[in-house]
Amino acid sequence: MYGSAKAGFHTYMSGLRNRLTRTGAHAVTVKPGFVDTAMTWGLDGMFLVASPDAVAQDILKAVKHRKNVVYTPFFWRYIMLIICSIPERIFKKLSV
Repeated sequence: MYGSAKAGFHTYMSGLRNRLTRTGAHAVTVKPGFVDTAMTWGLDGMFLVASPDAVAQDILKAVKHRKNVVYTPFFWRYIMLIICSIPERIFKKLSV
């Protein structure tokens, strides 16, 4: 459910950007990795955690450069590229 909601939101933001282009406004889709907040503090297996300040800086930079999508921290893009490249029949057998 969580993954499908995120995919739906990503698609919604893509459509919103299309509509906003004519008005000069812009929308950025933020795809964060793990952020060091009260929600993630103390959870097992947490590594490569970004600070809220670093994530905020990445978002501001993306807005300034009118990026469509920002992965934050930057390496999250590569992690997700690897995960999305795994064939579904193999992915279903993993415990991620």
